[in-house]
Amino acid sequence: MRCRFAIAALAVAGIAQPVAAESLPEVLAAAYATNPELAAARAAVRRLDDQLPIVRSGMRPSVNGSINFSQELDENLDDFGRRTTAGVRITQPVWAGGRVQAGIRAVDAQIGAARERLRALENRIIADAVQAYADVLATRAEVELNRNQVRVLERQLQASTDRFEVGDLTRTDVAQSQARLEGARANLVVAEGNARRAEEAFRRVVGRLPGRLDPLPELPPLPASVEEARDIALANSPDLLAARYDEKAADEQVTVAKRERFGEANVNSTFAYQAIRGGPLAPFLIDGLTATIGVNMSIPIFTSGLVAARVRQAQAAQSEALERIEGTARAVTEATINAWTVLKAAESFIRSTRVAIDANELAAEGVRQENLVGNRDILDVLNAEQELLSSRVALVRAERDRYVAAYRLLQAMGMALARADLPPDGRHDPDRHFRRVDRTWREFRADPDPRESRQRDRPPAAPAPEPLPGPPPSIRDRERAE
Repeated sequence: MRCRFAIAALAVAGIAQPVAAESLPEVLAAAYATNPELAAARAAVRRLDDQLPIVRSGMRPSVNGSINFSQELDENLDDFGRRTTAGVRITQPVWAGGRVQAGIRAVDAQIGAARERLRALENRIIADAVQAYADVLATRAEVELNRNQVRVLERQLQASTDRFEVGDLTRTDVAQSQARLEGARANLVVAEGNARRAEEAFRRVVGRLPGRLDPLPELPPLPASVEEARDIALANSPDLLAARYDEKAADEQVTVAKRERFGEANVNSTFAYQAIRGGPLAPFLIDGLTATIGVNMSIPIFTSGLVAARVRQAQAAQSEALERIEGTARAVTEATINAWTVLKAAESFIRSTRVAIDANELAAEGVRQENLVGNRDILDVLNAEQELLSSRVALVRAERDRYVAAYRLLQAMGMALARADLPPDGRHDPDRHFRRVDRTWREFRADPDPRESRQRDRPPAAPAPEPLPGPPPSIRDRERAE
């Protein structure tokens, strides 16, 4: 326990700073709110939301206006033969063979799949942020352990040099101390490089470099057995649910392809004004309003195999989706069991390593005392110090592996986001945009320029993102500048 608290202290140690340390929930909230990969996935869901009004428009009325003007030219170049036509055409589909309804159901399934993939990405980003947080703590702790080892070996080298000068040790003992010290300095450089890499990975996920970090909190509740974890994953995994939605969408696309044989029918109404100017004896042949209404019906009789090919193509896509469900289920099972195995192995390793640390501390102290009375040589002292350092570093890594494996297990079960303890106003709500566009009839309605407004793909409480640079100049603009 003493070693555990010491390592936790080392993980947050360093140069004292007046700013408060960040906690894991704060870092997870920042990653969830600002990660650009998540924002891009949310935009993809919004894009699919707008596919619904596009499909629904297949059974909605449309109004088109037209105006035509023509002038016949003769040898006298007069203005006779002038024709002006202006009109409005209203079209109302009344029958599409069920293709529109099947298309709506297919888009609904595609939206469900996109939302599940967004949820899968959210769970992965949360697990990545936890890993980045744990990696920073672990690598910083390793830096402090290696730095302390360098200080210990520097004192050991000085003591060996002093004892050599009085004839108590040989030059070989001094050389051994010198070699271990240089090896420790090299290990410190490697540890500092690993810490820097961990900080950059933290910035990639969270959006900023880490400051002072609190120790890792207690793990959230986990399943009691690997069987329970596997069952939860197979029922709740967003990847598996997305694959099932994909199969449902593919099934509806088969229906869309088959219904092409049923034809379509439209009611058309036309309101037009015509003015046709004739010759001198008949200034206006037609001048006035006309209105027509009619029904257009069409049904394919022979398409040279086009409809049949589209049906077979849609069926092949459905077969592909069915096989992907099985493949995804196997991958989810593998990921769950692997994460559980790593978790349990890390827990067992931690218990053994704590015992080893206690034993190595006693052994190192005993070897140092025996060396003072001449029963042990310098190499024995150096080996004992190295074994103690190795066991402490191993414990730091095992604690990191245990925590990361727990969140990878939650990710496989689709529960990492639910266990992230995000604030209520920090959650993204995909239904908000869906409700806005689902059954809208508004013709002139668009979102702001994406370059000027990127906030809509982030939770309400998220800070506004930094503006992006504009598009690169065109070749013509560059030539003008030169």
